[in-house]
Amino acid sequence: MEIPFFFDYACPWAYLGSCRVEPYFRDLGVSLDFRPVSLKVLYEPPPDGAGRPKLGERKQANYAGDLRHWADLVGADFASEQPKQRPDSDLLLRAAFVAEDAGRFREFHYPAFRARWAEARDVAQPAVVRELLEGAGLDGAEALARAESPELAERLERESRAAVARGVFGVPTLFVGDEMFWGNDRYELVRHYVAKASG
Repeated sequence: MEIPFFFDYACPWAYLGSCRVEPYFRDLGVSLDFRPVSLKVLYEPPPDGAGRPKLGERKQANYAGDLRHWADLVGADFASEQPKQRPDSDLLLRAAFVAEDAGRFREFHYPAFRARWAEARDVAQPAVVRELLEGAGLDGAEALARAESPELAERLERESRAAVARGVFGVPTLFVGDEMFWGNDRYELVRHYVAKASG
């Protein structure tokens, strides 16, 4: 069985989910279809247009603790200092398509997530993306030029819109058939539905 795994490098929960998703499902014989999507497209504004509510002090402290607890559980590294403004991840996502098309997805994907969250690098910078592409065994200049192309920008937009049409509103999101599961903490439910689908 193949399960889609929708992600954006901008999301720490997708990073945590990606760190453990393949080992978690390996014993079930499940393969993962990694799907880069842009959270900017997925974001669902409130109907009143009031914008995203701010986290209160207690909830913000819990959120930070939650990330730390999950990172400890899955053995994921987080840089102690993260940029105040999250770098745009679109170029990195488009580069993931380039790596995927070249058969070098995992060689790019895992270092890309580490660059963003474990090393707190500015992954919006073309030089950083080029370095990651080269690290995956690709020609850096050629691969970066393709990632920067209108074709790849359109592909990311198209894939993100297709995810929205399927009901995706955040990452990581996985599907078993038509059943959708959002969040790094929904893997147990995914296993349950994989077992049901397998009879």
